[in-house]
Amino acid sequence: MNIIPKTPAFCKIKTYNYKMKHLRIKIDKYEVDGNVILKDIDFILNENDSIALVWWNGVWKTTLMKIITWEIKDFDGSLENIWNMSIGYLSQIYSNDEQKTVRQEIKEGFKDICMMEKDLDTIEKEMAEHPENMEIIEKYTSLLETFNNIGWYNYNNQIHNVANGMQILHLLDKKLNEISGWERTKVALCKILVESPDILCLDEPTNFIDMKSVEWLESYLQNKWWNGYLIISHDREFLDKTCIKTFELQPARQINFYHCNYSKYVEEREKVEEKKMAEWERQQEFIKKEENLINRFRAGSRAWFAASREKALERLEKFNKPYIPPTPKFFFDYIWDENERILYFKEVFIGRKEPLFFINELYLNKGQRVWIVWENWAGKSTLLKTIMWQIEILDGIYTRWKWIKIIYYSQLHEELEKEKTIRENFLRHWIHMEDQTLIWYLKYYLIEKEAIDKPVKYLSGGQISKVLFAILWQKESNFLIFDEPTNHLDYDSRESLERSISKYKGTVLFISHDRYFVNKIAEIMWIIRDGELTVSYGNYEDYRYKLEHGIDIEMNLFDESAEMDMVLLEKLWEKEAKRIKDKFTRRKK
Repeated sequence: MNIIPKTPAFCKIKTYNYKMKHLRIKIDKYEVDGNVILKDIDFILNENDSIALVWWNGVWKTTLMKIITWEIKDFDGSLENIWNMSIGYLSQIYSNDEQKTVRQEIKEGFKDICMMEKDLDTIEKEMAEHPENMEIIEKYTSLLETFNNIGWYNYNNQIHNVANGMQILHLLDKKLNEISGWERTKVALCKILVESPDILCLDEPTNFIDMKSVEWLESYLQNKWWNGYLIISHDREFLDKTCIKTFELQPARQINFYHCNYSKYVEEREKVEEKKMAEWERQQEFIKKEENLINRFRAGSRAWFAASREKALERLEKFNKPYIPPTPKFFFDYIWDENERILYFKEVFIGRKEPLFFINELYLNKGQRVWIVWENWAGKSTLLKTIMWQIEILDGIYTRWKWIKIIYYSQLHEELEKEKTIRENFLRHWIHMEDQTLIWYLKYYLIEKEAIDKPVKYLSGGQISKVLFAILWQKESNFLIFDEPTNHLDYDSRESLERSISKYKGTVLFISHDRYFVNKIAEIMWIIRDGELTVSYGNYEDYRYKLEHGIDIEMNLFDESAEMDMVLLEKLWEKEAKRIKDKFTRRKK
């Protein structure tokens, strides 16, 4: 299947030639525990491809990527690497030498430079011992020339650029054992970018990195990365901006190929699947009529006629029924509340021991949907735990309505005991129900009954997220606090969650770097920057507009009509200023 729309503006133009490096992937069959996971997969991965590998969770996208990178070898089929194409695979850093600095770890991505440095050191020692040996001197001179040609003098600049883009410049001289898990993810990204393989394989690269780093990575892949890449991601906007091909992997079926980005793929796939379903239904109707005809004349003088039609039916190439995945449903049990104001801060310093940021005056009202934006992840979990009274404020006034009922979702699933089963985790949250009832509830989240006695640690990331959401459904609330709720969820699950939150009548406060999700849910932004929390109205798209037009420093004025008029007229032309004012005006209650 090849669907070729207009090429996106950012498409990189390369020269094709008969010596282009490529990988021929042919998987006849791959089994796990006797179940066929992948089959009939046959495609070519070129060194300049920019491909999104998509479909729902549970179709073994990561497994396919591990086959491509030779991490999995026990499959029926073959991999042909033509012209020795190098392949890079993003993996977490677990070094044998935890005393290495971040700079040293990233530098190891320059493999040729590191090897040549060692060789030069060795030859320099030989020269010191044998200063008159011309053979050694010539060898050193030749190697030094090659060393200069591969750009050794520029590698520190490259390390600086990628570290700056990933917001870890301040970590370069820290040891690996001094940085956190999500910081290691950023280091791993930096290392594989400077390594510059012919094809880059990224499995959920935007998970656990902040939005500023995600946007930098987008720009880097679009404008500075001239090799190819294959990306698995549930960040729909990230895929749209980086990939011009979409490969759709369905359960134990052939790959469908779309020559377009993700958004266009969604449109085209719907048309294709509608056509396929119509063809399948027509064929099923035809088969049913033929079978009725055969059964009618199978006995008697016209048996020859029935036998002839039966043979023709056997030769018929039958269509596979299009695969339509089930969609999960999310629920939140809202309990009505009378109070209009939920939270209030006045001249508050937030922090554990030392202040992380200051809040001059801030309130949260019933029904508002607030997105928290932060720089370098500074203080996000501290703020959430302060709101939930798990951490005390350092100074100032903080009040919270006493009848508030919060349910909290953490991106690390801290509310679950991973060693315990699903059933035991429900009991841990004081949720007692019969097995049949539990199975019925879990079906809404597409979790099969066989899983209820499995330890949570053996479930996929998406399944673990859904188990936690299933538990939260059983709790009454009027205030939802979410920390990266869409991580690990597939495309349909994200959209189902978005619909459920949009219908929720209570207050929602959330952290997310899923920009599509933010644009659908957020109405207000709390921005933690330069040691202070400020407020801006609108979603992420609106926020970007303000930044691009230089009005970000006056964000707190967008609820004061007169001051906002002055700001807009100063920054924008009159017609545009009126449009923005109409869109963003909010008055204080």
